[in-house]
Amino acid sequence: MITVRRSNKLYSTVVGSSSLKQTPSRFSFPERFRGTIVERWKLYWESVAKDYYESTVGIGTYARANPIKSTLMTVTASCAYYCALTNPDESSYRSEIIDCSNNMLYISPAVRNPSAVQHLEYMEKCYNLGVVKRLNLLLFSVIWIDEFNDDIKSYQAICKYLKPSILSVHKRAIDIGFLNTWWGLKKIMVDYDVNPEEWKAYKEPE
Repeated sequence: MITVRRSNKLYSTVVGSSSLKQTPSRFSFPERFRGTIVERWKLYWESVAKDYYESTVGIGTYARANPIKSTLMTVTASCAYYCALTNPDESSYRSEIIDCSNNMLYISPAVRNPSAVQHLEYMEKCYNLGVVKRLNLLLFSVIWIDEFNDDIKSYQAICKYLKPSILSVHKRAIDIGFLNTWWGLKKIMVDYDVNPEEWKAYKEPE
């Protein structure tokens, strides 16, 4: 009895282990796809996923080892991303110019700020000529005034040696857009309804 039981136990152990080895993995690839492009794509994406996983683990390890530096890098990257996300385009500047011009219509010409009126009139003239350009610097934008319209094909307009270089844009800059705000226009329109010349002729009663 003892011998039979031991042999049955040994037989069941051997059968169980062999059947366990022969059982395919739940994630194994089907035989009909082996050696095909499907299998190659599977191996490729598995390799990509493994690389991303190892990179993520490495970043986590580095962050735990250098918490202060990692925090500063994260904050800097987040701020840069937000600035790039809120970088205004040229159409938003044109919209702001129109809104400012409309606001001027609600006040009397006698109380309009001459500097604001002059700037808006100058920008309207530049837009009519088609010389308003935008320089995108990813985190912020610069509005500058070109010499010629893009439709003009004269030699002076198309010659690359006569065109304004990017280093001279600061001399032609009109406004700077940052965080969805055009700061030059905002500064000009602070006292757009205050005319400094209005009270120059006023004399206090004696």
